[in-house]
Amino acid sequence: MATTPTPQAPGRQDMLARYELFNRFAMQDQKAYYVTAVANHRKASRQVNQIRALLSLATGLSAAMIGLIAQLAGDERSTVEAIIIGVLTVFAVILPAIGALFTSLADLFQWDKLIQIYDAALENLEVADAQSPHPEIPQDLIYRASLRAFAEGTLSVMSDETAQWGQAIRTPAQIEKFLQEEQKKADPYSRGFGPAPGEDEGAG
Repeated sequence: MATTPTPQAPGRQDMLARYELFNRFAMQDQKAYYVTAVANHRKASRQVNQIRALLSLATGLSAAMIGLIAQLAGDERSTVEAIIIGVLTVFAVILPAIGALFTSLADLFQWDKLIQIYDAALENLEVADAQSPHPEIPQDLIYRASLRAFAEGTLSVMSDETAQWGQAIRTPAQIEKFLQEEQKKADPYSRGFGPAPGEDEGAG
């Protein structure tokens, strides 16, 4: 009766290659995305706040000019003065409405909240990156445990960031099935290496 060959655990070169791929296309790409997103959102938030401040200033100046011209002209206003007061009155009414529009825009895109989320995610990625395996770790078992902690930490940060927008309430069926299949493939390679960090030694 033929016996099924026992799968071999991934070697050091294999694990090094996996680390390089994951670090480049997951960790570093995600870091770059967060840095770019934070910069863009800060710029947008700053521009909107500047526009709102300018509109508020213009509204106040318009109201002040109306009062000043009306006081200087008295009851006998020239046509030019009446036109200026009319124009300033329109500005005093319209500008606050435009400012409210930009306020609604800021509430809609929630740039400040996004900045907080991405800043926190970027800090957490730095923590996960600190767990990256050093290439000079002598024992493959320790290197593998470090690699696993690095990958799981990175994916956890990405998942937590996504979950804050309600996108991770339910895992898509295709992804869940894929992860289960990959876990089954990886199980034979995990045997003989002992439990992963944080797992119960007596778990059967």
